[in-house]
Amino acid sequence: MKRISIGILSLMVSCLAIGQENEQNSLGAEIDKLSYDWDLEAENLNSYDGLSKFCVDKDYRISVIELLNDIHHYDSVLYDRLTKASRFNKDKEIEKTLKEISKFETGYSLKEFIHFLHGECTTRSDIEKHSAESKNDIGSNSYDGQVYIVETELNKFIKHITKRVDHIRDHVHHLHIK
Repeated sequence: MKRISIGILSLMVSCLAIGQENEQNSLGAEIDKLSYDWDLEAENLNSYDGLSKFCVDKDYRISVIELLNDIHHYDSVLYDRLTKASRFNKDKEIEKTLKEISKFETGYSLKEFIHFLHGECTTRSDIEKHSAESKNDIGSNSYDGQVYIVETELNKFIKHITKRVDHIRDHVHHLHIK
């Protein structure tokens, strides 16, 4: 009976080890995939129409938030892995990657993203509510002017997120993380 218990225990430990190894081996591939997915999504979000879809379509909003949540999750996994590696290896690429992840996690966290887009959705709602009046206005008070201002702010924010995500992916490639 003891042999069976030890055999089952060692089989479970082996399965866990293989699962962790597969997870670690796929970290680079998962970061690549998520970066690519974000690049596609960022294109959609960069326009007033994309913002409108985000604000109005609950399923779309949830999918974008889940994507960014996944990106932050895998960046955290990478951060933990590189922090452990940096104890034994003083590679400058590891240090750069850790700094890049820190910048991303502090300035462009999921909470910051949701807060920013909530503000943009509120502004968008106000623009749409007063669109009949502002269509005849000229300059920045016009409907087109207000849309332009919203798109400019939106583009800036999305571009910063995309830049961070792409930099982290590039570091993963330089470090040859699988």
